[in-house]
Amino acid sequence: MVTKYEVVAGDTLSKLAQRFYGDATLFPVIAVPNGITDPDEITVGQELLIPYITERHTVVPGDTLRALAEDHYGNAEMFAMIAAANHVADPNRITVGQVLFFPNLTNF
Repeated sequence: MVTKYEVVAGDTLSKLAQRFYGDATLFPVIAVPNGITDPDEITVGQELLIPYITERHTVVPGDTLRALAEDHYGNAEMFAMIAAANHVADPNRITVGQVLFFPNLTNF
């Protein structure tokens, strides 16, 4: 599920992440699926889709964020969104047993 949101004056992706997720550092969860490459470039009236973070996966041997993104979303480049949603500082380092949350992109 997703929420549609129209940008208003004063909005930033960090402020929106704080509002919707309680954590400003999760702004890539909004940026990546909306195709925003510069998080400082949103405009008043722009419609954003805000994904829910509801799905989870326990890391098993051989998992990588790129492979999980490809399997889950059909796009390996979505690994950055998974990393952001899970506060993974180094996307090349996830550990077996780690539980990862996936933003739900249904209706994107």
